[in-house]
Amino acid sequence: MADFSKKLLDMLSEFMIRELGSKVLDGVTYTFVFNNDADKQTYEEYMAIKQEAINCGYMNDEVFRVYKLSNGYIFDMDLNTAKQITAEVYKRVAKDNNMSIDESQNRNFDIIKDDPDVRRKMDLVSLANYLKAEFDKGNKQVELALFSRNSSNRIIINGKLDNGNPVSLRYKAFILRHWDIEILNEKFLIPAGFRVKRIQPLEVLPSKTGASFLFTMESMNEFRSNMQ
Repeated sequence: MADFSKKLLDMLSEFMIRELGSKVLDGVTYTFVFNNDADKQTYEEYMAIKQEAINCGYMNDEVFRVYKLSNGYIFDMDLNTAKQITAEVYKRVAKDNNMSIDESQNRNFDIIKDDPDVRRKMDLVSLANYLKAEFDKGNKQVELALFSRNSSNRIIINGKLDNGNPVSLRYKAFILRHWDIEILNEKFLIPAGFRVKRIQPLEVLPSKTGASFLFTMESMNEFRSNMQ
């Protein structure tokens, strides 16, 4: 039977403290690592978390997921695991401060509560509205950011071109994961007459505040004709 080892608990707690902090209250359970020498040690540390979870009997993506993009990786802790780790971290703090560690007597153990679900539902509606507006304009392909670590639905990256001229890249950004598109299609887009046909992962953004994805959309009439 799968169970957390002390080593896994310590590793996940360190990951949460180092990478997530208060962002976990909004459902941000992920971070980004570039595929370069500067991030090599961090990559190895986080891959070790995934391996320890497997050693403890958990399935490959049950506790700690890893997604590879063209220039790096997304490391994503399962939300239920994040809630459990948050409770364990709080329990240590409570014990150090001579507070009750009985969960039935201390409501603060459930720090995360339902906030991530509320944010996710809001972002599903926001993304559906954005895609509908773009599709109505005739834009069947849009690039946007998922796995957003920002509190707003936008990511702005300022930089310079090779010639030295300043440039600003703006992305519509959402806290959603790529697998949320299934419910997005079912609940919002298909009733509106179109669907997301394909999602192509692109890259970790330079700011490490999200990952870019290319969305390809089609009308339901196109979908039905292709099925015949």
